[in-house]
Amino acid sequence: MRKNGISWFLDEHEGLDALVEDVVEEEETRRSYAITNCGDGKVFVKFFLERGVGGCIRNRVMPRGKKEYTLGKRILSASVATPVPMGYGIGRGGSFIIQELIEGRTFKSVFDGTLQREPMVDALALFLRQLAVCGIRHNDLHLDNILVKGEMLYLIDLHKAQVKQGRFSLKDEAANLTQALTMIYNEMTEDARRRFFERYGGSGLRQAVEAALRAQWKKWIDSKKKRAFSTTSKLVAKGRRVYVRGRESGACGRFRELIKKDRKVRLERWSDHIRKIYAGRRRLARAWETWAALEYVTVDIVPRPFFVEMPSLLRDGYVAMEDLRQHGEELDRFLDRRYDAMDLSRRLAFIDGFARFLAGLLKMGVVQKDLKGCNVFVLADGFRLLDVEDIAFFAPVEGDLARMLVQLNNSLPARIAAADRIRFFLKLTRPFPFDGKRLFRAVAGRCAEGEIVYEGVSGLKRESWQERQPGSPAPFCRPTR
Repeated sequence: MRKNGISWFLDEHEGLDALVEDVVEEEETRRSYAITNCGDGKVFVKFFLERGVGGCIRNRVMPRGKKEYTLGKRILSASVATPVPMGYGIGRGGSFIIQELIEGRTFKSVFDGTLQREPMVDALALFLRQLAVCGIRHNDLHLDNILVKGEMLYLIDLHKAQVKQGRFSLKDEAANLTQALTMIYNEMTEDARRRFFERYGGSGLRQAVEAALRAQWKKWIDSKKKRAFSTTSKLVAKGRRVYVRGRESGACGRFRELIKKDRKVRLERWSDHIRKIYAGRRRLARAWETWAALEYVTVDIVPRPFFVEMPSLLRDGYVAMEDLRQHGEELDRFLDRRYDAMDLSRRLAFIDGFARFLAGLLKMGVVQKDLKGCNVFVLADGFRLLDVEDIAFFAPVEGDLARMLVQLNNSLPARIAAADRIRFFLKLTRPFPFDGKRLFRAVAGRCAEGEIVYEGVSGLKRESWQERQPGSPAPFCRPTR
C-alpha cells in the first residue's frame, strides 16, 4: 500500500494500516524514532534518512528499513531475542521500520546502575556466545544496542548486522566481543574479565580482543572527532555554531570579566558560562573535537560545553562551557589553601579519590598531556580536567606516565609531604603493568632537577625542593630514621 508518498509492506497486525496514515518522512535528523499506539499495544517506528548520491542508491537497492525488517525475521528464526518486525516503508528520502516495542533498558544503563555485576557479565557472555553459534555478526554491537527486559537480552539496531552463511570465523567473534566490551571493559575488574572469557568459552581470544579494543577505541574517537562540526545524535549544527543537543538554550548571559589572556587564548566569565576564545582555528578545532568526542563517552571529566562558535573574518572562535567557579577551584590553589588544615582521614580520602580519578582516565585511554595542578579542577564530588585542547586519546606507556607525574609534582606546593606523594603514586600506578621501581626512580630524579611553579592563593609561586619546611623529607624519598 502507498500513503503520503511512502510504499508500505506490512504484516497482518491490528491497527498497522491506520498507523501509517499519519507517518511522514523527516527532513533534518539522520535517524528519528517514535513510539505510538497500535491496536491494543504500542509499536516502535524508526526512520532512516538518506543523504547524497550514496544514500539515494542505498535507498533503492537495499533500504535500511527493509534490511532491518528482513534481518529481524531471520534472527528470530535463529531463536535470538530481538523486537518482532511488523513492517517497513520506503519513501523518496529514506525508509522506515515498524517493530514491537520492547520496554526495557539498555544493557549499559543496567550495568552502570547495579553493584552486583557478576550476573550481568555472565548474561552478556552467554548472549554473545549465542550470537556466535547462530553466525550473527553485528557491526555496531555497543551495549546500547542490547536491551534488558527482565532476564532477557534483546539485540536491536539490526541494519548493521548480518547472518553469516558460512563459517563464523575468529575474526567475526573478536569483532562482536570487541564492540560489546568497549563500553565497560575498563570498569571490569581482572576477576570479572577472566570470568567473562571463561563463561564465553574463548579464553584464547582475550589477547586479540584486548588489542582490538585499543584499536577500536582510537577508531571510535576519530570517527566522533570527524563529525564534531555536523548534526549528529549528540550535536546540532546551526550556522557558525555547533550546539550540544539539549543545551541549545544555555550560555546566553552577559559579559562579566576577563579572567586570562595570552597569545593563544582569552578566557572570559559571562553571567552563566565561561568563554574560551582561541586565537587560531586549528587549536579551536582540536579543542572542540575533543569536547565532542567526550560527549559520546558520557563521563563527566571536563567542564560541560554548550556550543562552539567558529571564527569569522573579524572575530576569533570560542567554546562556551559551564562555569565551575562556585563549586570548587584548581588543584594547586585548593592544596595551597586547604592542605595544612586537612586531618589524616580527609587527606587520605582526597589522595585516594584523585588517584582513582586519574587511573580511571588512563585505563580509558584519556591522557591530559599538560597535567599541571592548574589544569585539574577540584569539586566537592570529584575532579575535572581543564585545557581540553591538551587532552589526547591513547593508551599511555611508562614514559608517558613518568612525564605526567613530573609535571604534576612540580606544579604543586613543595610542602606537601613525601608520604602523601608516595601514597598517590602507589594508588595511581598499581592497576598498570609498569615497572614500579623504575618509574618511581625516574619521576623522583626528574622532579628533584626541576623547579616548582604553581598558582597559589596569593598568586604565582616559585619554589624549589630545597625550600621544604624544616623536617620534611626530600621529594619522593622515604624519611630516614
